[in-house]
Amino acid sequence: MKEYRVSGELMKGFIGNISYEVVLPVDLDQIAIEVSFEKRMMEDITEEDRKACMKAYQENVGESPEEREIIRMLKGQKTEINVSVFHNEAYLGCAHLDEMTKQIVISPEKASEGFRTWKFHGGVLKIVLHVHQILNQNTPHQVVIKREEKL
Repeated sequence: MKEYRVSGELMKGFIGNISYEVVLPVDLDQIAIEVSFEKRMMEDITEEDRKACMKAYQENVGESPEEREIIRMLKGQKTEINVSVFHNEAYLGCAHLDEMTKQIVISPEKASEGFRTWKFHGGVLKIVLHVHQILNQNTPHQVVIKREEKL
């Protein structure tokens, strides 16, 4: 089994997509992908965070929140990263389960929930991280792609 691994850190407030591409050999039996991140819940709640929460509440609800509601909202927020997979631009699926580690398996016979079975014949595998919000500075993330080549 061959492995491709990449990791990095995301800054607080980052929202966007990050793509990783890997060239695949001609024939593969299976691809296994693992995407993980840390620092899910807010670590250091600043006055700026409190003010942003109060402002959003007022804009959406039309009144000022009570202190307990502010605390509930700030403590309930979480970092969220979803994952889409493409092969030669064909969409294979998306994992948007509420998990810090997403494990995806794709082969001609089986596929993880949210993905379709697929036969890999070389080309480019693209993993896209959909980052919805990063709550903490220097939030680590990692992508591991394992491929089983045909014998």
